[in-house]
Amino acid sequence: MTKVRGWSRPDARVAMLSLWLGIATIAAHAVRIRTIGLPADPDPVPLAILLVAFALTEGFAIHVRVRRGGHAMSLSEIPMVLGLLSVDPTLLLCVRLIGGVAGLAFLRGQRGIKLGFNVALLGVQTTASAVLLRTLAGPDLSAGPREWLYVLIVMLLSDVIAAVLVTAVIALHDDPSEWRRLPSALQGLPLVAITTSIGLISALAIERDSRAIALLAIVSAVTYLAYRAFVRQNQGHQQVEELYAFTRALDGPLDTRGVARIVLEQARDQLRAERAELIIPAADGTHVRLRMHGQSDFEISTVDTLPETAWWQPARGGAPVLVAKGSRVIGSIADGIAVPVPVSDHESGVLLVADSLPDIPTFGEQHVRLFQALANHASLSLTKARLLDDLRREVAQTERLATYDPLTGLINRQRFQALTDRHRAAGTPVAVLLMDLDRFKDVNDALGHDVGDQLLRLVGERLQARLGDRGTVARFGGDEFAVLLPDIRTRESAIAVGDDLGAAMEQPIPIGHLRLNARVSIGIALAPEHGHDANSLIQRADVAMYVAKNTHTGVRVYTSDDDRNSPRRLAMVADLREAIQRHDLVVVFQPKLSTATGVVVGAEALARWHHPVHGFVPPDEFIPLAEHSGLIRPLTLHVLEVSLRRCASWRRMGHDMHVAVNLSPNSLQESDLPDIVDRLLGQAGVPASALTLEITESSIMADPTGALVILDRLHGLGVKLAIDDFGTGYSSLGRLRELPIHEMKIDRSFVQRIAVDHRDRAVVRSAVQLGHALDLMVVAEGVEDEETLLHLRREGCNLVQGYFISKPLPADEFADWLTARVPQLGGA
Repeated sequence: MTKVRGWSRPDARVAMLSLWLGIATIAAHAVRIRTIGLPADPDPVPLAILLVAFALTEGFAIHVRVRRGGHAMSLSEIPMVLGLLSVDPTLLLCVRLIGGVAGLAFLRGQRGIKLGFNVALLGVQTTASAVLLRTLAGPDLSAGPREWLYVLIVMLLSDVIAAVLVTAVIALHDDPSEWRRLPSALQGLPLVAITTSIGLISALAIERDSRAIALLAIVSAVTYLAYRAFVRQNQGHQQVEELYAFTRALDGPLDTRGVARIVLEQARDQLRAERAELIIPAADGTHVRLRMHGQSDFEISTVDTLPETAWWQPARGGAPVLVAKGSRVIGSIADGIAVPVPVSDHESGVLLVADSLPDIPTFGEQHVRLFQALANHASLSLTKARLLDDLRREVAQTERLATYDPLTGLINRQRFQALTDRHRAAGTPVAVLLMDLDRFKDVNDALGHDVGDQLLRLVGERLQARLGDRGTVARFGGDEFAVLLPDIRTRESAIAVGDDLGAAMEQPIPIGHLRLNARVSIGIALAPEHGHDANSLIQRADVAMYVAKNTHTGVRVYTSDDDRNSPRRLAMVADLREAIQRHDLVVVFQPKLSTATGVVVGAEALARWHHPVHGFVPPDEFIPLAEHSGLIRPLTLHVLEVSLRRCASWRRMGHDMHVAVNLSPNSLQESDLPDIVDRLLGQAGVPASALTLEITESSIMADPTGALVILDRLHGLGVKLAIDDFGTGYSSLGRLRELPIHEMKIDRSFVQRIAVDHRDRAVVRSAVQLGHALDLMVVAEGVEDEETLLHLRREGCNLVQGYFISKPLPADEFADWLTARVPQLGGA
């Protein structure tokens, strides 16, 4: 018999599942009572004996570890078999629920959602067992060999049902990958067969002589003690094997992050703790803190001053600390262990765990000894890998990446905007210069991204050197740079600085044996004349820059005439801002079909805008408006939030699907993007693996180093990543291989003519082979006829989307389409 182990905090999804299980149980018995009536007056003595037996078997359970989770095995099959053979199913349900609540609540101390789910689980098991047995054996049960087989089958199926529901709860509440450990949850089936057999033998014995119930109690107690001893011995061997695997893992060629992650994961798993931390002194007097807690990812932070009153402080001096439950400690922990971790001859760090999981009473001396063994291995590995220096550099780099461009060392867009707004808040007049390199794409295409990156670094250095203390230089990404000039009051002063910078860039830049020209086009916007905030100034400088580029004038100050259809364009920006704030943009969904099975496995989310005056506004028009006006972030978050809510509703309907959302190039420069995605996933109740974020080649390759930081964090959440419009940009395959990409989308321009153009067919075939060689799923978009679909299926393309499958549909129509059309597509 398998039960859920216990939960650290309430979860609405688990509560909802428990509620539906309870409703299903009540409904089943209500239908039965309405059909055959209430049971006759029962003999209270057998019911009382069964009640006590259920309380004892539920109260004295054997805990089996499954990584950081666990399952509780009991002998409840023995009274269950007796009840199935002798008691009305509805009365049996009442007796088992009352006895189960008594055992779970009073003997095992369960409360809250844990108790609620287990009670609901008992109801489902009891009801399912009675229904299955009467379906197999008929309403009149006898005690023949055939009925014995039926009872054994029913009890085994009951345990399988419980294991599946428990695994579902853990997946909902804590870890979607729990389904991979379902076989471990079924390891109690041999015990179920044994206890069911004992129950059947006991039923026959009691039928002959009721005093045989005393023998049943003895056999049950011996079985319980023997199995508990077996489980403890087995888990002891397992703990030794885990410790050995831990030491082997630390001996491998790991970087500092990998060593720290293994240490903290093993500390939490083997000590059965909710939280694990590693605190190490740094050379500058601060401390590096590495932390794992709950469902959060691996965290690194710096601490200037450690609290002297912390409960684990004695461990810094070399003395292990044990805090058991009920002890008076300073801080918000129930219990904890802290041990010293020497990192040099004169300095020690601290490795600690806190808040033991519910399947152990509290931490004890045996846990301290195990923890010291883990700490000794950790100390050797940390010293060997020079973890202290590496972590200090990593923390410094992480903090710098939030505001600086990793390629050039200049500040990034986020920092530039904040600096501009700070000057404007103080009333300082400023000028914003936006520039990009002419024909930079030709350099990348002809000489490769390595030369392009080196050119960008040298351009940044030359701009900063020429500008001096007159202002601040930033890199926005790609070949786009910006300059902030405070206290600029006239156009002439701003133009003079722009001309000076342009002249500096006219000089050839030596790279190896090459001498490259880096001519720039510069757009200028001034505050308060052209705007009062960073977004407005950058947008207007961007417009002026493109006019300068198109007219080859070099430097240009923004005027309203520069903005093509300026009144309409500005009005459209204002309308778009208002539409985003009111959530008037519609999110539509285009299905993605598996070519192998014909099953719809996901959908791509697309934004649509119906303007009240201009009607339908194409995405090619309003998406650039959003990017240039600073509205792309709220628009992206709106699409992401709606898509996740809809994905949750599909999954509740029984469609195990993912949803894909496009990210703009600027999104990979936002350091808080992974945190926002994590929060929205939690709010929607959607596993991270059900979300795919699509990014274009150009947005990744424009700044591979910075993009890799954000992509690694998203990958760490479990989110899938896809390259969109593959084949239309220029990529370094070496870098592409290193990125944590799961999926590759072939651009529609190559797909739509593969049935008639052998060149496009060759491109698609090569792209599919490349994707599979990199272990990527390959998606083709733009499938508009059956012949194209058949070609893609033959080439081995994994997924397809396009008008032949379905046009993009509003959310409600998409749900109806799923219900009505999926079988037809599967047949096709």
